[in-house]
Amino acid sequence: APELRLVITCDALEVFQFQRAWLPGRRPQMISHQRHTLPGSTQDILPPEALWQALHDVLAPLAGQRWHVVVVLSNQYARWLVLPWQAEVRSQADKAAYYLHGLQQAFTSDGQDWQIRAQPGAYGQHTLLNALPAALLEKLQAALAKHRLPPGITTPAWALAANQALHTMRQQGFSANGWIVCRESSRLTVACLMQGDWLQIRQLPVDAQWRLTLMQLLSREQVIHPERAALPIFLSQAESSGATPQSMQPFQVVDVQPSHGLDKPSRQVAERRVA
Repeated sequence: APELRLVITCDALEVFQFQRAWLPGRRPQMISHQRHTLPGSTQDILPPEALWQALHDVLAPLAGQRWHVVVVLSNQYARWLVLPWQAEVRSQADKAAYYLHGLQQAFTSDGQDWQIRAQPGAYGQHTLLNALPAALLEKLQAALAKHRLPPGITTPAWALAANQALHTMRQQGFSANGWIVCRESSRLTVACLMQGDWLQIRQLPVDAQWRLTLMQLLSREQVIHPERAALPIFLSQAESSGATPQSMQPFQVVDVQPSHGLDKPSRQVAERRVA
């Protein structure tokens, strides 16, 4: 089935249709792209109500058709957290309580019912958590079901960027070390991976000077954690966004080319690294 990708941010619903590639090494071909403007704010926890009418207008002509549906949510609507290894936390109930407590401590004022996904590391490594508003996920599933479309995959934008970066690491022979950066118009989501262990993840607001903001963040990290000084930056479409090797010195930038479809290699990486 072709891929229907719905990218949801506070100010737009973007709709991509891809013809998926079946031959190894081939990239999916984009066959259409629409952009629907939304009246949201970068401070909102949920998308604006106008999203649902726009989504209905998009899905109605596709009702009952065969599509591989991928919903990409802005990192604005996701919460990310890295929790340290706790040897005494073993049962599923203990883990669920540990994850929920960590999120509540980190994001006390959100007041949302969250659907939590955990990506445990190897023995002794950190756990990477991501949480999405349960109400938002339920409304998305209801909208797809109403138009007889499969539920597909729903992922925050950073998870998609991370899977593409990890795929690039494997393809180009990098070790599992680096800064994984997802850039959106008003925010950066930045995570540190060392020896396959997610050490931290954070979001920060940015404007047109986002490259300077990123370099300032990484420079501070170098002072606090000298062992991270030589880590490369994995950034999607770095060159085209102006993050050239010259402009980002002394940091090494690896230009991650997006794989438009969630093809088989990307899914394998996703299952191993990022939920």
